[in-house]
Amino acid sequence: MTVYPVPAFVDNYIWAITTPQSPYFDCVDPGDAEPVLQFAKARQLSLRHILLTHHHNDHIGGVATLLQSYPACEVYGPADPRIPFITKTVRPNEPIHVGECKFEIIFNPGHTATHISYYEAVRGWLFCGDTLFSGGCGRVFDGTIEELFESLQLFKALPLTTKVFAAHEYTLQNLKFAQIVEPDNKKISERIQNIKRQNIICTLPSLLKDELLINPFLRTDCKEVIHYALAHGATSNAPFEVFKLLRDNKNRFK
Repeated sequence: MTVYPVPAFVDNYIWAITTPQSPYFDCVDPGDAEPVLQFAKARQLSLRHILLTHHHNDHIGGVATLLQSYPACEVYGPADPRIPFITKTVRPNEPIHVGECKFEIIFNPGHTATHISYYEAVRGWLFCGDTLFSGGCGRVFDGTIEELFESLQLFKALPLTTKVFAAHEYTLQNLKFAQIVEPDNKKISERIQNIKRQNIICTLPSLLKDELLINPFLRTDCKEVIHYALAHGATSNAPFEVFKLLRDNKNRFK
């Protein structure tokens, strides 16, 4: 099976999952229908399942139009009245079968109150919406900062080989902030240089083992990150207090 990034808007990715010899494909968070329809037409495939992580329009805005073209398509998503068209509500610890994939549902609120992720253990795929990005994490909207912190702890416990399919191309901007937090972190510098040198357009998926080395929001127990947080007003060196300070500073970072 293959996962393709389907660019949408300015920096969104809609993830399309295909199977060799199959006339069907599945997609994650289609905020815009047109790129998905173009993908389907170019490969002569029919859309079979849609997986939704949360209610924001840049993740669900294309569903209605896609269902007009593929009325038999099943739509998975969390229990949230702000998300229309769901045909199968997912729940944590109740796996779903999508084609040849068996996805575990990870409830990871914070960015939103009902945000979920889809984890495929056999292939090591994590479709995490706007909770985790390469080098960063999502903002808090209608969830809480405490929930977001705990959600990232869940991700840290996954296998190191997990492939992180985040929903936005924010990597370079995130790493600029990460470099301010840890100016002596060579892994961050190497990652930035590699992206620029190779002119990498799509930096995803990233590997969890790499995120643990470059992503400050996953490194809140590291000495250098703690030092930055305390120097910028964190009230203690507790991982959550460090995380809260980082998220607040990142909100204002340009």
